[in-house]
Amino acid sequence: MYTVPTADALVDYIKDFTGSTNTAEIKQCIFLGELSMRNIELPALRSDPYDPQYIGVVDAEGGIPIPGDMNKPILFFKQGIQYITSVAATGTSGQLTITLATSTSRPLSTGMLVTGTGIATGATVVSINGLVVTLSLANTSTVSGDVVFQTPPGDGASSQTGPWIVYDRIGDRDIITQGMIAQLYLQPVNVPAVIRGKFSEVAQKYKFLPYAAEGDLINMYYYKAWPILFSPVADILISATGTVSSVAGVSSPWTVVLTNLVETAGLTVGATLTATDGTGTISNGGVITVASIDSATQITVTVTGGTIPTVGNITNIKLTDLNTQTNPVLQTWPEGYIYSTLREYYIKRHNESDAATYEAKFRSAWEAVTDQNNLGKWSGGHTRLSSIWQPRQYRQYNIK
Repeated sequence: MYTVPTADALVDYIKDFTGSTNTAEIKQCIFLGELSMRNIELPALRSDPYDPQYIGVVDAEGGIPIPGDMNKPILFFKQGIQYITSVAATGTSGQLTITLATSTSRPLSTGMLVTGTGIATGATVVSINGLVVTLSLANTSTVSGDVVFQTPPGDGASSQTGPWIVYDRIGDRDIITQGMIAQLYLQPVNVPAVIRGKFSEVAQKYKFLPYAAEGDLINMYYYKAWPILFSPVADILISATGTVSSVAGVSSPWTVVLTNLVETAGLTVGATLTATDGTGTISNGGVITVASIDSATQITVTVTGGTIPTVGNITNIKLTDLNTQTNPVLQTWPEGYIYSTLREYYIKRHNESDAATYEAKFRSAWEAVTDQNNLGKWSGGHTRLSSIWQPRQYRQYNIK
């Protein structure tokens, strides 16, 4: 089966399909097509609410900043008693322990997630002996500054005193109005394990009812925005060190052999590199292009322009001039890209008949996705107007 794995492959597909030879024009049509797909809701675009990066920390005002990559909220929830606390700490690279400067303001427990300078990604608390904390992963570098301890998401021990609160989204006017009279609400007791709350936007933050205390953790389940194809990507470090072993040629372009690289994984012939000069020099104002990958630690590059490179050590060898080659939409819904790009192409060519054909195909593909969401197959949950959790009028629950 034919697939469209990358942005460049999409350009080639459209060029072959239409007979066009204008790459720049096709890229423009892809961009116009993307503008009509920005609000698509696909399973691949949903956040993982148990991943620490999608857990919001409540501030002193009882809100959390609206995530910059959020397209549309699905459901937010708070798993009973959860919190975050921080304290200054020190530790040695490669060791499993850190030493706290003082006791934390809130008690620590095993299993808590730990983050901070020098702390390994995903490290958790294994044991606590006074101010010495043993972690599950060795420190990646010298530990310094504040270290953050976070209640582990999904940990049953953090939710025994519950209840969970599942927050549904309401309007900002409603959240302000209800917040003003929140103290007048009847407070149910003997509630089930999960009750219903509400959240909405106030300024640049989300606010919650029932109120969330400072340091509480809110698991955020939402549709993420996605990067458009061919948008710039930050340089990628390939090797922290390397050596200019030989330079061939009397004038530009020069052929240069780079050895003693940490690795060559991720490099391809034709890729553009940058590097920082040391005892040796390489770019000197020129453009470095990968000519061949000779081994796991050696490559040959071509340097075009600038002045002649010199033999010696260099550092920070990076891939540069990169752009986005794929995203979740291209990976899981390529028909959207193909039909919208062809629609824009034929609109640009003033071919109204073919443009209408691919607009109809695009709409049909979009409606198929939307129908799955409306049926609750992808978005989850139900469409009832009343909550299935809140006890409200049921007599088996007591109120005071």
